Amino acid sequence: KKISINGTIVTDFSYQVQKDDIILYGDKYLEVEDQSLIYILNKPKGYVCTSNDTHNRLKVIDLINSDLRLFTIGRLDRDTTGIILITNDGDIANRLAHPKYNKEKKYYVKSKGRIENNFLKKIRTGYILEDGTRVRANIKLLSHSGNIFEWDIILTEGKNREIKRIFSEFNSRVTLIHRYSFAGIELNNIKIGKYKVISKKELQKRITKIV
Repeated sequence: KKISINGTIVTDFSYQVQKDDIILYGDKYLEVEDQSLIYILNKPKGYVCTSNDTHNRLKVIDLINSDLRLFTIGRLDRDTTGIILITNDGDIANRLAHPKYNKEKKYYVKSKGRIENNFLKKIRTGYILEDGTRVRANIKLLSHSGNIFEWDIILTEGKNREIKRIFSEFNSRVTLIHRYSFAGIELNNIKIGKYKVISKKELQKRITKIV
């Protein structure tokens, strides 16, 4: 049987079907369904967020049981754990990853050594690192024991290795970074290495300005 779109027999199979296209398979109408899927994954340590890796490292997309072509929305460092969004919709991935949307990203962080309160205030409004990079973060001390400090950190800009670079500026070494929230989407009780699926419609409810 032949497939026709809007009355024309399909010969170019690279054509991307649109929602309002009229599709006939033989004499039967086919409905176009929105197959955009978003996976909320709790990333384990040791996984990279690239689609292809020449070093044969573990990839987060391999944790998803799917034959779809998948994209990560933004990235987490290999040794960072926590929430990462993965989708089969390249358009959504590009829009959600774009810095101009200033999405809130929330982290639980441990460090050896602290940042003093007077510098925390400066970092909250914008602070220039020695290398000339301007960083901004809301960093709140949760607790400490000896020289081990626990922090809650909110970022909006998300520059490369931003948290580690901030702490390194004050001779403090980060030992753990776990992201628990991304753009208003919480990790909640998803176990490490596991994921759940939400639809594009559900994503739109949470991040309407972006999607």
